[in-house]
Amino acid sequence: MGVRRTLPSEDPLREPPSLDVTAALIVANGRVFIAQRAPHQRSGLLWEFPGGKVEEGESLERALQREIREELCWGIQVGELFRCVHHFHEHRALHLHAFWCSISEGNLCLKEHIDCHWALPDELNRFEFTSPDEEIISFLAEMSSLPDVLKES
Repeated sequence: MGVRRTLPSEDPLREPPSLDVTAALIVANGRVFIAQRAPHQRSGLLWEFPGGKVEEGESLERALQREIREELCWGIQVGELFRCVHHFHEHRALHLHAFWCSISEGNLCLKEHIDCHWALPDELNRFEFTSPDEEIISFLAEMSSLPDVLKES
């Protein structure tokens, strides 16, 4: 006699696993920084507001600072939360927390991206963004201009 094994079934009433990610709305001179994902990455060649996954025990702000340092070689000041959007992707609930930010130190070095641009708010619709970032753009479109949240050091 063998041991009967059963596979876990999808429970439609159970909440999908969730993932917290951050995005930096880095503002300077009325423009916001955007970056293009590398072709080999998920959502390759699409544009995004840079950021990334929050590691266990890490605050949203710390995660954002770490990700920007790793991806762009910049130190940033993290300001107020602009928006949190919820997106469902590959059976997972994605919670994207977008913060206003400014550069505090460093020289730009693209380590995870293939291109970047400082865009005016009304230029953002010229770029093809990831779905969660498109939701952030829809909120940005309601603004007459980008705030001068933090001054660069």
